[in-house]
Amino acid sequence: MNKLLGLVVIYLLWLTPVNAKEYISDEKCAALAGDAKTDWAAEQIIDDCSYQKKVTFSFQYDRELKCAIKAGKARTETAAEEVYDNCY
Repeated sequence: MNKLLGLVVIYLLWLTPVNAKEYISDEKCAALAGDAKTDWAAEQIIDDCSYQKKVTFSFQYDRELKCAIKAGKARTETAAEEVYDNCY
């Protein structure tokens, strides 16, 4: 019975972004962009985050936003652009 209940809870958590009508708040987007090491990557995160639906976990972000966050870890702007372009 506990396994069934656990599966139902995980299933409902997984479906949360599918049924969400809300988008990520500007504050959350700004927090994600604040971790970027270059201005270019921060702008890219803000752009990709603006249409991202609200999700429960970060692994549920769209591919574009995940790539922008990866690009934000690069130390130079050129490297960030390379990471973002090669992420797809």
